[in-house]
Amino acid sequence: MLINIFHGMMMAIADSVPGVSGGTIAFILGFYDKFIESLHEFFKGEKGGRKVSFFYLLNLGLGWLFGLLLSIFFLSELFQSKIYFMSSVFLGLTIMSLPFVIKSEIEILKKHKDKFYFIFIGIFVVALLVYFRSKSKLIGNFDLFNPNTFDYFYLFISGAVAISAMVLPGISGSSILLIAGVYIPIVEAVGEVLRFNFEKIMSLFVMSLGILFGIFMSIRIIRDKMRKSRGKMLYLIIGMIIGSIYAIVMGPTTIGGNAALSTENFSLLGFFIGIIILFILEIIKIFTSTKKKRTAE
Repeated sequence: MLINIFHGMMMAIADSVPGVSGGTIAFILGFYDKFIESLHEFFKGEKGGRKVSFFYLLNLGLGWLFGLLLSIFFLSELFQSKIYFMSSVFLGLTIMSLPFVIKSEIEILKKHKDKFYFIFIGIFVVALLVYFRSKSKLIGNFDLFNPNTFDYFYLFISGAVAISAMVLPGISGSSILLIAGVYIPIVEAVGEVLRFNFEKIMSLFVMSLGILFGIFMSIRIIRDKMRKSRGKMLYLIIGMIIGSIYAIVMGPTTIGGNAALSTENFSLLGFFIGIIILFILEIIKIFTSTKKKRTAE
């Protein structure tokens, strides 16, 4: 139970920053397939399997909620005061996640080399989201939100796509929200609600509906594709990781008109901290795997 709660906490911390997805963390720590199967079993399975999945997801969810609260209270302030340092950390996390994903599935990638072009599809998906960001008035400010425009629909779709990305081991849901221009407003709105200021509760409600819709629609598709077309999916994920690097570089521009991340404001220390975080997670994965083997013996 404690391990599952820890896994959930690590997923939330990853999902709450525009870098590595919770799916990537699940992949690195070795519980991704169990996570996807449990989600599918909970929504589509039989009564017995649904009960087991419920308690597994409950433990994971408790850890996720704890990790999210930690992130909300600390990240919003860090983004305002240390945006370039934080962006450098996320850049290190994202770039380092690429070799981890490749290493985990190297045999399948070699076997399906003819599906290499899916990398470009993944990059295109991210580029498309960047285009839609430029069409929304929501960039960096919920005060510009007008319920009489298409912005509610845009927010709904952003939530649905973000949660779909969250369960993919590649691009984080926060990266999708950052690309869509609604990440900072969402973090700030959640922080306001936690302080009992409910002015922006409707925006969060619409986003939540989009998240629920995204979970319901995407889990079965992702599960089936990861089973039947794993080679294609892995190349697609790699493409999305590469595309998300651009989103992180441009991330500071969504806060108060800051300049994009560049060689002048890039933090080498932050970049290496991001890399070290993933190495620590890999060590934890090895430790938990060894402990499980000893328990089984």
